[in-house]
Amino acid sequence: MRIIKLKCELDQANYDQAVREVAVESEDENNWYGKPVANPACLTLHWPKFAWKEVEENRDLGKENSNG
Repeated sequence: MRIIKLKCELDQANYDQAVREVAVESEDENNWYGKPVANPACLTLHWPKFAWKEVEENRDLGKENSNG
């Protein structure tokens, strides 16, 4: 089982921009199937590829330069 990081496909502020870690159990052309790592008691969910994108999380993203 592999762990991937998913984020909402739309980068608009009114959409949840949290990165979700998902333990992928299977995958097809349209969906990833797996459980959120943060809640392993959750049932297996499908994560549609049209709505979620796989990302490499950058912890510095969103931080502004304090030097102006």
